[in-house]
Amino acid sequence: MHFVQDSGTPDGLIRLVGVDDVVLPKALMPKPGDVVLTGDGPDHWSLISTTPQDWTAFGAEVVRKVPEGSVVGFASVPSARHLRDFVVGWRLGGYRFPTRDAGPQLLLPPQVDVGEAVLRAQATCAARDLVNTPSNTKNPQWLVGQARTVARDTGSSIEVLGVPQLRAGGFGGVLAVGSGSATPPRVVILRRQASGPRVVLVGKGITFDSGGLSLKPRESMMLMKSDMAGVAAVLSSLRLAPEGLDVTVLLGLAENAIGGGSYRPGDVITHVGGMTTEVRNTDAEGRLVLADLLAFARAEMAPDVIVDVATLTGAATLALSREMGAILSPRPRLVRALQAAGEDVGEHLWPLPLVESYRTSLRSDIADQCHIPTVDGVGAGAITAALFLQAFVGDVPWAHLDIAGPARATSASGVRTVGGTGFGAALLGRWMAAGARF
Repeated sequence: MHFVQDSGTPDGLIRLVGVDDVVLPKALMPKPGDVVLTGDGPDHWSLISTTPQDWTAFGAEVVRKVPEGSVVGFASVPSARHLRDFVVGWRLGGYRFPTRDAGPQLLLPPQVDVGEAVLRAQATCAARDLVNTPSNTKNPQWLVGQARTVARDTGSSIEVLGVPQLRAGGFGGVLAVGSGSATPPRVVILRRQASGPRVVLVGKGITFDSGGLSLKPRESMMLMKSDMAGVAAVLSSLRLAPEGLDVTVLLGLAENAIGGGSYRPGDVITHVGGMTTEVRNTDAEGRLVLADLLAFARAEMAPDVIVDVATLTGAATLALSREMGAILSPRPRLVRALQAAGEDVGEHLWPLPLVESYRTSLRSDIADQCHIPTVDGVGAGAITAALFLQAFVGDVPWAHLDIAGPARATSASGVRTVGGTGFGAALLGRWMAAGARF
């Protein structure tokens, strides 16, 4: 339990300079942004700070400072808005995997409603749990089980496509990427029907990415249990979808492994709908899976808007590092709406252009297109990947979120803890709550 909403007695108090009575020597008074823990034991202490500018970051810092197993309260209750932000930071900053119950608890005043903040933080933590689960547990079938739990909790229908259904449906990309693994691929369709706009969220779910025959170096593989962070984001966001919005979540699940049946550079893949792709790098596998799902959504689901989320390219990480994701879309209003949602929840997006002239670099002599540039030195890997995907959505309003950078953290900072960050779940939830504008 992370929160206690009653009038109990805390073990320690958070005191703000200028708001509460604070008695400290001048030399020990905290500077802006600092916190000072003072007291005579684990159950008689105060955490002293100046009034924070960012209450979410403050919550994350406080939860890391206070004693294990303690109950924490405020000397003076902050405003409802500040307390909600603090609650999000407290939950995210105190996240642990695997989950343990020894963390501190926050005493909340019963008159303040922090329910939405708790739900948002819990959705992010649920996404983190999925990402952080080791790949020897987290195969496609295991993720199907997690999707069934979300479907049950959200009142959604669920359909699981196994290998026979994928073959019949023409999912050549999904089948190719999963062909080298002992655990076969799956596509999962969750749907919560309503009368509102029909939103389709598509997630890349590579449960482990060895690179396939285009093998990754060992160091690069260490983070690859997180290559299904797109699935974690869209699946967890379904818990935040408002009533009245028609939401479909598509999950493309596969392990990119090496085996006797592995797909090869030089292969030609036929996707849902018949478009073909020449393979030149089996380590650019996520876009092959997404291509099938986007084509399927367009053909079968009559979507009003599609958003796909994927840890897709190292190029996006090089461009934007770990603090923000890339967004690419031909629809400015959709870009603005998703960016605004991200700003609201602290998950920032930066737009990259869909440069039409770069599309020529994807030309193939033996297929409709190649999934990576066939011209040396083109660069712009995040853009060319999005251009490849755009061919499968036609004129449907669509945005592609490349979260390769912010989906993973190699050190704790602010609300981010080491491992999966859960980036995207809260963002999509806020976008849907605001009407899923496009």
